Amino acid sequence: MTQSFSVVTIVKGRTRQLRNLIRSLEHSNVLPAEVVVVWMASPCEDSLITSQHFPIHHKFVAHDTLPIPKARNKGFLGAHYDKAVYLDVDCICSADMLEHIVQSVIPGRVVTTQIKYLEVLPEHVDYKTLAKDAIDCPYTPEQPLNQPISFRAFHTTSFALYINDFENVGGFDESYCGFGVGDVDFAARCEAKGMHLFMLPDKILRQFHPRVDPPINHLSDIVNNAEIFKRKWGQYPVKHWLTEFAKEGFIYEEYPTRGLRVRRLPTQDEIHAHMTTRPY
Repeated sequence: MTQSFSVVTIVKGRTRQLRNLIRSLEHSNVLPAEVVVVWMASPCEDSLITSQHFPIHHKFVAHDTLPIPKARNKGFLGAHYDKAVYLDVDCICSADMLEHIVQSVIPGRVVTTQIKYLEVLPEHVDYKTLAKDAIDCPYTPEQPLNQPISFRAFHTTSFALYINDFENVGGFDESYCGFGVGDVDFAARCEAKGMHLFMLPDKILRQFHPRVDPPINHLSDIVNNAEIFKRKWGQYPVKHWLTEFAKEGFIYEEYPTRGLRVRRLPTQDEIHAHMTTRPY
């Protein structure tokens, strides 16, 4: 059964994850009226992917290295329906998750889900089978379900809201470039507008991909974006990352008083040493 809502996702190089996401959407009890895929790369064979279950609209924002806020905005503003569900390209959904999340969206509310992590990039999208081996992040505080919670629990892995609310908030601030902080700013502006965050019992699965922890490969982006956030909101975001950067000498430990700037860039050996197979 198709309902009148859009699914939005953005992608750069994770085409296998994208195909898995689309296959999981095809198995949903309630199908989206459209899927909007925004590519942070030039057109390629994978950007022609289609589905027999719903139209897929491919859009492109390829003039910057990693234009995450621009890509998200292009996806939401390119949606044709009143409600939009944003799913990270790494997501795999249960059969009833879309139905639950769309039913829970009302004006003034952002709806999100819990996350479980896969330790492999799956070859299939059988949610029930995959969920048996998925793990929780031990560092994520447990949140009350089906009631308003702090926007500190907001994440961009999966969330849904009315397009009118997205526009009222102003979308994602495109002053933020590349990786990090833009999601924290979006949550802060939702809260400032008086919106409410609801977390559902549903657990979305997040596909594995190698990553750098802490993300020193995105050091310059994070430092620049954190400074923008500080000027807007009067405090630094992502302090757990900044603390780790300071410990390793990439930024000054006195950044809260001296100002935040890059002290030195990581070497390729350091980036390689920080690669982790931990999924969260």
